[in-house]
Amino acid sequence: MKIVIIGGGAAGTATATRLRRLNENDEIVILEKSKELAVSNCGLTYYLSGIVKNKEQLIGTTAEQMKHKYNIDVRLNAEVEAINRKEKTVSLINREEESYDKLVITIGAYQLRPDIEGVLGEQIFTIKDIASIEKIKDFIKYNGVKNAVIMGGGFIGIEAAESLTKLGIHTTIVEASSHILPSFDYDTATTLHNHLRQEGVNLYLNQAITAFGEKKVTLSTGRIIPYDMAIIATGVRPDLKLTVMADLEIGDSGGLKVNKYMQTSDKDIYAAGDDVEIIDFITDKPTRMAQAGLAVKQAKIIADHIEGISSEFKPALGTSITEVFGYTAASIGANEKKLKENNIEYYKLNLYDSDHASYIPENEKMLIKLLFSKDGKILGAQAVGKGNVDKRINILSLAAQNKINADELEMDEFCYAPPYSSGKDVINNLGSMADNILSGRVKMAAYEEIDRKNLTDETMLIDIRSPKDFKEGKIPNAINIPITALRSNLDSIPHDKKVILYCRYGVGSYIAARILANRGFDNIYVLNGGMELYNQITLDRSINEAQKDLERKAS
Repeated sequence: MKIVIIGGGAAGTATATRLRRLNENDEIVILEKSKELAVSNCGLTYYLSGIVKNKEQLIGTTAEQMKHKYNIDVRLNAEVEAINRKEKTVSLINREEESYDKLVITIGAYQLRPDIEGVLGEQIFTIKDIASIEKIKDFIKYNGVKNAVIMGGGFIGIEAAESLTKLGIHTTIVEASSHILPSFDYDTATTLHNHLRQEGVNLYLNQAITAFGEKKVTLSTGRIIPYDMAIIATGVRPDLKLTVMADLEIGDSGGLKVNKYMQTSDKDIYAAGDDVEIIDFITDKPTRMAQAGLAVKQAKIIADHIEGISSEFKPALGTSITEVFGYTAASIGANEKKLKENNIEYYKLNLYDSDHASYIPENEKMLIKLLFSKDGKILGAQAVGKGNVDKRINILSLAAQNKINADELEMDEFCYAPPYSSGKDVINNLGSMADNILSGRVKMAAYEEIDRKNLTDETMLIDIRSPKDFKEGKIPNAINIPITALRSNLDSIPHDKKVILYCRYGVGSYIAARILANRGFDNIYVLNGGMELYNQITLDRSINEAQKDLERKAS
């Protein structure tokens, strides 16, 4: 059997090597249109910053190694221009056509340049391969770049901004939505907004670039930003030219439609990677997820099915992670926006907790947001912090995929020693709070409810911290009743209005809420995320408002 694979990235090479491990007799050919094979695209921004010293470190294998180790023929600079399904051949530019028995498409997506004035300028770049990074590095080296603009605050945009900042370039991110990182919600993203600003990155939210000049960028608000170079990082689009020409079925999400065996509408043509449409684990709807880990798993399914092994690609949860100047930001599953779009009811919980025992040095607080249904199903999670965020988000990923309910996390067992965790881990505490919410033992209040313009006479806001802490900083319109004085001040707390308690992180206010509940109060709420999250959101919004004021005055 002859198997032709279009695309020599992660999915293409993984399919080929798996096929060879399963069958020594197949003829396997990889057609890669560039001169680069098995490049780790996720490492490109680290090559830009210099963390990765040599581009060869990003290349997983070579055509020669594939031939000698696996007996797989790799054709570089081999661009396919058409698929002839009837004849079972593919046509190549300036090369002879290739026949196939089975065809695998792993082309990958591409960065689309938006239709904006000046976007084709020589100082405007995209990040797609090693060659694109070389161009950026050369431009910086020979043009004395001092100011850069990143269009888009997704994962590539954030990583590019950090890379350029580390090179001593003053960098600005322009993001059209209310926050960076589309898999996050605004409340968890605000910590990253403020951290980026502290590291010297300018951030313009709810704004779009409308024109690239020679030395200035124009925003939708009319603001002018000086720049020497720009990087377009507004997300990728499926590269469907070949598949559309071959009349393969496109799904509702705009990706190439495949079944659970990764077969397209032609049973002899398979596909994997950024272009295919898969099923979302949370919504059970078709979607596209650009993620190398998923592409490699899809490659295994393809190879297995071609060789007669029963394997199926299951619905994908969607996971992501990145580093932001020493912070880790990670997420799984759905965010609030997706849940609302799909009419899925949910509870939300924002919890600050310690990375490990507080008496061990380098203990760090992390913020974890958990979204779960009324029957306890984990719907999504987001985490930000300096500690072992990845460990906790991976636990939540496994829990969600294995249908462990949010409240069941309280009793899950993890290895413990003070440098690594606490006797009751962050995940256990999440489960405990989820159980309290699901059982009705605690009710949560959101930031929006205590915003100055929303706080009414029907709500009392109580700070349960010490008078010293209260004097040093409080939420406007709050009164101070320390938790130690709560039982002796019950007459000061009304039964006929909503009472919201807060402390710095939320643990103390939960204890206070239980005290009052046990004293007959059923109108007590705990501020989600405590004063810490309130402060992060308030700081971000105040900076955004200050920017708008400046723009109004300028106009």
